[in-house]
Order: sequence, then structure tokens, then C-alpha cells
Amino acid sequence: MGSPSDPLRHPFFRTAREGAVPLIAPKELRELLEGPTPPLLLDVRSETERRWVHLANDRHLPIHTLPRETGQLPRDRPIVAYDHLGPQARRAAELLRSRGFDRAAALEGGIDEYARVVDPTLPRYREGEGERGPLLHQLPRPDTGCLAYLVTDPVAREAIIIDPGPDAAPYLETLRAGTWHLVAIVESHTHADHRAGHAALHAATDAPIYVSRRSPAQYPHRTLSDGETIDFGSEEIKVLETPGHTRDHLTLRVRDFAFTGDTLLIGSCGRTDLGDGSPDMLWESLTEKLLRLPDETEVYPAHFGPRHALPARYLSTLGFERATNEALNQGSREAFIRYMTEGWPPKPADFERIVQANLEG
Repeated sequence: MGSPSDPLRHPFFRTAREGAVPLIAPKELRELLEGPTPPLLLDVRSETERRWVHLANDRHLPIHTLPRETGQLPRDRPIVAYDHLGPQARRAAELLRSRGFDRAAALEGGIDEYARVVDPTLPRYREGEGERGPLLHQLPRPDTGCLAYLVTDPVAREAIIIDPGPDAAPYLETLRAGTWHLVAIVESHTHADHRAGHAALHAATDAPIYVSRRSPAQYPHRTLSDGETIDFGSEEIKVLETPGHTRDHLTLRVRDFAFTGDTLLIGSCGRTDLGDGSPDMLWESLTEKLLRLPDETEVYPAHFGPRHALPARYLSTLGFERATNEALNQGSREAFIRYMTEGWPPKPADFERIVQANLEG
């Protein structure tokens, strides 16, 4: 067991195995692809998995065809094989190296980790579920440090969007490109730092807008309470009321994905001094709701990056946050309330105007 000073690894870090084929980490691959001599990307997954998502400018050779198709591949260029999580790509790279492709390697963690670490816009899916599982599209806005989410059922072609930004165009393009039918727009809470995008998306799609039963929203909407669900295709979003950052805050769950809004951020949590927040209520929401979920629950927050004094990561796990999150490690209710009420930067000058604009629609 490591000493207390040992840094805790990120939950998606995978150690190299002695004697294994060379592994290319996602960030390293991105640098190679942007360099003067990019490698050939080789997708060795099935046609079904490839249909959901693949990397640009790659070549597709399912692993079962690879032994008889190696003659198609260049020997004067690096090759990086990839699959969903990594094991098939390692086998493919091992086969290639045994046949003289000395520069063959495998993408560490597969396309799933590439989406987690490098490109969150790549749709994520559950390996082996084929057409039965949801696809998750993470839609960051780097200029504001905000994150929106499109969760889709690939059979019914139905989708739900969570916390959209004010420019509807990227979301509408994603819907059109995937032939998704938007069945719900959900706001996790009343935002105080940016204009919300529900009104523009509703106008363009006629999808209903859902907010908490506690929301004072003045535009047409439907309300959600703890334990309720929204169906899309064969999937459903489950609602947890998690007041604290705001009194109308919701956390939304799809299987083991938790869209935590500002209740739980990566390494911290949302401040409670913008409007009607309450550190005492936030403590209850964290300890009585979120921290009772399994450690493997994936945490998808509403913000990321330096603009919000947060890491430049887009997701985490509840177990990792339980172990490392500064807000979750205050030790007591009293310490947490003190943490939430001391030392925060000044309130944004226009937060009240933004809140009112978002409530008016």
C-alpha cells in the first residue's frame, strides 16, 4: 500500500504490463496526429461498434479479418490500432509486430479513454451492448468552461439534452447529423454564470423543457420531483433532488452516469452564495444522496477547466471524488459549511441579471 503522500492515480489510468506491445496514451496520440508524420489509425472493432463512433481519417479492419489483410497496410508508417477499451487493439498490434510491422502499437484504453481524456465530443457507449445501450455525447464550451450533454437511444433515435448553452446551432447540428429526435430539454438548475439555452432549443424543436418543482421559472415548462423519470426510447433518466448550490438543483442519472450539474464538480462543488443557495442543504445533498451511490458511478459535471478554477478534465468517478475532492473531505458538517462560506472570490457583478433572464426564458 502506498504512503499517504503518494499521489492517487486518475481512475482511468492503466499501468503498462511487462512484455506487452507498445501503448500510446490518448494525449500522446493526439500530438502524433497533429505532427508532421501522423500514424495510420487502424480500427479493429466490429462494424456495429464502428457505426456509433470512430476516429477521423482511420482505416477499418475488424480483428478477425486482420490475419489475411495485413498486405493492405503500409510498412513504412507507424500504425496505432484501436478498439473500444484496448484489449483487441493490443492483440492486433501484437499480430502486426509478429509479421514485421515493428512500428505497430495500440491506443491505451481505446476510444473510450480517448473520449474521456482528449475529445469529449466523441459519443461514448457501453462495450458489448450493441444497439441496446445509450450513447452519451459530451458537449463542452471551452470559452465558458461549461458542459452540456446529449444522451440518446440508438434504436428509437430519441434524445435528451441536459444544460444546453445559449447557441442552439451546435446542438441542432448534432441532432441532425445523428437523426435524433429530441424529446426533452432538462435544466439541472437555474444558472447564475451564463445564459441558458433551453428557450432557443425549444423554439427550434418543440421539445418540452423540464426543471425542478422548486424552480421559479416563468416560461412554459414541466416539473420534476425526486424519484421521477423521463423516458427516451428504452432508457430513462432518474431524478434526484439535490438542493444546495441552488434550491432548485437536480442531479440526473442514466444507468451509472450521474449528471451532477454544480452540486458536485471535479475536485470541488458549486458555490452556494449566488442567489438562493445553502451550504447546509448542499451538505445534505452530497452526504445523503450522491455519496450513497456506488463508487463506480461516473460523474459528469456542468463545468470544467481554469475559468472555474477546476481541472481540465471532463469527468470523474464518485469513488475518485470521494477520495480526492476537497469539498467532500472537510470531515464534518461544520467544517464543510465553513469551507463553503469563507475565502470564495467576489460574486460576479451581473449574476442577478443572468439569473432573472434565465428564469424569464
